[in-house]
Amino acid sequence: MDPEVKATLKMSYDQHARLRDGDTVQSWKVDEMDRFLARLQAADRGSELRILDLGSGPGHQAIYLKNHGYHVTCVDLSEEMVNICLEKGLEAFAMDFYTLDLEPESFDAIWTMNALLHVPKDSLLQVLVNLERVLKQDGFLYMGLYGGYESEGIWKDDAYRPQRFFAFYEDEHIQRKVTEVFDIEHFSVLPIEGMKVDYQSVLARKKKPNPLLAPK
Repeated sequence: MDPEVKATLKMSYDQHARLRDGDTVQSWKVDEMDRFLARLQAADRGSELRILDLGSGPGHQAIYLKNHGYHVTCVDLSEEMVNICLEKGLEAFAMDFYTLDLEPESFDAIWTMNALLHVPKDSLLQVLVNLERVLKQDGFLYMGLYGGYESEGIWKDDAYRPQRFFAFYEDEHIQRKVTEVFDIEHFSVLPIEGMKVDYQSVLARKKKPNPLLAPK
């Protein structure tokens, strides 16, 4: 990722961290978390599941997941966002998506909502591979993005300062990208009132190893 783009994102979210912490979680986001929780419950393995909240922001969604009995680890580029998560008693680390300093196969599931839309399109595959690495063999990924049309670059109408980088995908395009690394279980599109973009909801499983490619 371009170091300047990353530095701009970090600065922008650091400056808006406390403001975002005061936001109310929208009902449609709660519905998406409930869908994710239903999938977690269906995976019942008889022990506490570990969830990685990637791009956790101030921890609103992590708290919701934690309150349902799961161990949640928050990761965010913004140190201010991480500090807010720590104040709430969450496990949280400041790191980016490109160098995830996390143990391989250490999470049962990954939750990431409107975070990977800040990843340049030519870097998304690298990030998905990093996510696949930290998932257990039976693990799965929830990924939510704004999109519905093709666009990439600094959003000129962004109210944040400095203005942020966004990458948007058409529905078929983002599904193709995800299936390079994961098997998609569910894909749906939610129109967002008053916005040009839709919300793309992806639930995907880690691919099973191919026995024909196993070392002999």
